[in-house]
Amino acid sequence: MTIKTRAIQGTVCAVASILAIVFNIDSELSVSENGLRHIANEEGCRLKAYQCSANVWTVGLGHTKGVTEHTKITERQAAEKFVESVAAAEKVVKKYITKTPKQGEYDMMVSFVYNLGAGNFKSSTLLKKFNQGDNIGACKQYPRWIYVNGKNCLIVESNCGGIPKRRNKEQHVCLNGW
Repeated sequence: MTIKTRAIQGTVCAVASILAIVFNIDSELSVSENGLRHIANEEGCRLKAYQCSANVWTVGLGHTKGVTEHTKITERQAAEKFVESVAAAEKVVKKYITKTPKQGEYDMMVSFVYNLGAGNFKSSTLLKKFNQGDNIGACKQYPRWIYVNGKNCLIVESNCGGIPKRRNKEQHVCLNGW
């Protein structure tokens, strides 16, 4: 989809502009700036609600809580909702991990929860392996999470090709750090 088409379908905003606001919001986030950039860049930014590849109403940088098809927000609201969503994902990660992660491992687990949800994280082999001390095995789980509503995102017709790329980045950072 071209930038022009995306702009017509929903107001596209610049991730860098939103991150500039995010970095000035006083928050207690443990995700690194690199982690925040990763999540934001993978999510993209729109100020008008749209349906993501999982058919969920979404706005800002992947925010879904309370979003309807009529939701419109400002850049400041997008930044605030992003911080809120990251904080919620962090809370899940902190609740379920039993070992201390390296920064890249932590950032990617938060990205996982942000994108795939708490339920998927809680029941994942990724979490199980991490809590067993098998960090490498845990990191190698990311590329398995390439399905959206039962569609394999490796298949072009599924129209979710960004998901496998995201998982590969998450695996790389998990294994190698930033």
